[in-house]
Amino acid sequence: MLVEFYYDLRSQPCRAVYLFLKATGIDFTPKVTDLLKGEQNQPELVKKNPYHKLPLIDDDGFILVESVAIMRYLAMKNNVADSWLPRNDVKQMARVDEFLNWHHLCVRKPCVDLFLGTVRNKIVFGHFTKEPLDKERAKTLREEVKKFVTHIGDYYLKDRPFIAGDEISVADISAVCELAQLTGIKEESLYMENEVVGAWFERVKAKLQPHYDECMETFAAFKKKFEEAE
Repeated sequence: MLVEFYYDLRSQPCRAVYLFLKATGIDFTPKVTDLLKGEQNQPELVKKNPYHKLPLIDDDGFILVESVAIMRYLAMKNNVADSWLPRNDVKQMARVDEFLNWHHLCVRKPCVDLFLGTVRNKIVFGHFTKEPLDKERAKTLREEVKKFVTHIGDYYLKDRPFIAGDEISVADISAVCELAQLTGIKEESLYMENEVVGAWFERVKAKLQPHYDECMETFAAFKKKFEEAE
């Protein structure tokens, strides 16, 4: 039985798991779930996931949520190439864990806050409003993004092409998916202007093709929808 994967490609963590599955060739049964329509709140899904969130997998009755936990589980179960989750190199594995433990609050949160509270639109799941983001708050968020981007370049990518070493890992996928959402509010310069991080971003994209462009097509359609709501 194939693992059932519940996802919405407008969600960054969902895109991360989707890209991991595609890049590693792990077969799955797609369960596209529309977050904006609240489909994650359907009773049959709530039974599986009381958090009412995506992504979610159902592996023959074994339910798992949270993108990092899902990627780690599937990597180990399917014995994917060691570079994705370097289980046989304790130092590389520690570097992946270090980044992922730091990522949630220091990368994901400022990116999400800036995206959802863009200066032109405040996007709320389920509907769109034109409530502006306070300019000072927007400035603070941009500075937070620049700060963590600098840290990624100076620390994680100081002497290696990818976050954990010479090959792409789940840490790179998680990071790129968070940064990529900033294209939706035309803030990609916050990371692309950093020479080291911009080059790394392009390397990761190239490794994930053609699936990366497929994911971003769905995101682009979402972006167009809320731009038309302005």
